[in-house]
Amino acid sequence: MGLSFTFHSPTKILFGRGSLQELGEQVKRLGGKALLVTGRRFVRRYGYIDRLTSLMEEAGVKVALFDRVEPNPSFETVEEGASTAREMDVDVVVGFGGGSALDAAKAIALLCVQGGRAKDYVYPYVVEEPVLPIVAVPTTCGTGSEVTKFSVLTDVGAKRKTVVAGGPLIPKVAILDPEVLRHLPRDLTVYTALDAFSHALEAYWSKASQPISDLFALESMKILLKDLEKAAQDVEARDVLHYASLLAGLAINQAGTTVVHAMGYYLTTYHDVHHGLSNAVFLPVAVRLNAPAIPDKVSRLADYLGLEYESVEAAARLIEESLARLEDRLGVPRRLGELGVDRSEVEVFVKETLSYRRNIENNPRELTEDDVRSLFMEII
Repeated sequence: MGLSFTFHSPTKILFGRGSLQELGEQVKRLGGKALLVTGRRFVRRYGYIDRLTSLMEEAGVKVALFDRVEPNPSFETVEEGASTAREMDVDVVVGFGGGSALDAAKAIALLCVQGGRAKDYVYPYVVEEPVLPIVAVPTTCGTGSEVTKFSVLTDVGAKRKTVVAGGPLIPKVAILDPEVLRHLPRDLTVYTALDAFSHALEAYWSKASQPISDLFALESMKILLKDLEKAAQDVEARDVLHYASLLAGLAINQAGTTVVHAMGYYLTTYHDVHHGLSNAVFLPVAVRLNAPAIPDKVSRLADYLGLEYESVEAAARLIEESLARLEDRLGVPRRLGELGVDRSEVEVFVKETLSYRRNIENNPRELTEDDVRSLFMEII
C-alpha cells in the first residue's frame, strides 16, 4: 500500500535561551497594537509584564493587557478577553504562560474577529474563519499549544472540557526560551513534562498518526524518559524539556489525543487535579490497554528506546514498567485514591470518559464501558 499523508505546520519557531528578546520584532511584523494575554500571578511575580511590554514598545508596538486567565480557562474568561481586544482595537494577540494562557489567547483571537460566544465554535465545529495573528510564548514544558490548532476551554456549568479547533488558530510565531522554565516549581515541571509525554504517546498510537508526526513523537518520548528526572531538579538542564514539549505539540497537531486525555479530563473537571498529573496517572495502564492493538508500534517504540525484548508482549511490559518506574522516582501518584477519587465514582467516570468522543474515536483500540471500568478499578 502506498504512503499518503498531509502535514501542515505553519508556525515560525524561535528556540533558545535569550529568544524572548525577539518578541518585539516578531510582533511588529504582524501588527502595531498587541493584546498580551496571560495568567494572574506568574507574570507579575517574576516581572514579566514590564519586560514583555518594554520589548514590544521598544519595537513600536502599543500594548494592552489581559491578565485574567485562570487555570483551565472558561468560556466567560475568553469572551471577556475578546471584549477587551475589541475595545482596545488590537491587531495581534500575544499569549504568554502555560497551556491555559495560550488556549485563551487563541480563543480571544478568534472571538475578537468573528464575534459570537465561545460555545458557538466548540468541536465538531471546525474554525476556518480568519482570526487575529497569534504569537505564543510557553512558560511550561508540556502544553505544545504554541504549535497546535487546539484551544481547550472549560464549560464550568457542565463540568466539561471542550475544544475549539481549526487551522487559523495555529500561532504564526512560537518563541521558546528555556530561561522561563527556571521559575517553574519542580512539581509543575514534572506534571507538564508528563503532559508532553502523554501528547507524544497518544499521537504516536492514534488512528490519525502519520510518518512525520511519529518521528516527533518518538524523539519526544525518548528525551523525556532519559532526561526528565535530571531536569526536574536542575533548572539548567530544562532546555531539553522545552524541546520535547515542542516536538509533542507538533505531533498532536497532526494526530490528536486519545483515551488518556479522555480519562484525565474527569480528574481535572471533578477534582481540580492539574491536567498533566491527570494524564500521568493513566499513562502506564493505557500502554497495557492499547498495546495489543498496535504491535508494530510497540516494537518500534521499544527499539527506539533501546529496550531489549523477546516478544511484543514483553516490549509492551517494558514500556509500561519504564513509565511506572519513572513516575515512582518522581513521586507522581499512580492511584486515583491518592487524588481524592472514591470507588463510588466509577460509573460517572466511565460515562464522562466515553463522552469525549473525539478522543475515544481516535484511540487505536475500540473501548467498551467494561474496559474503562476495569481500568478505573485497577488503579483506584
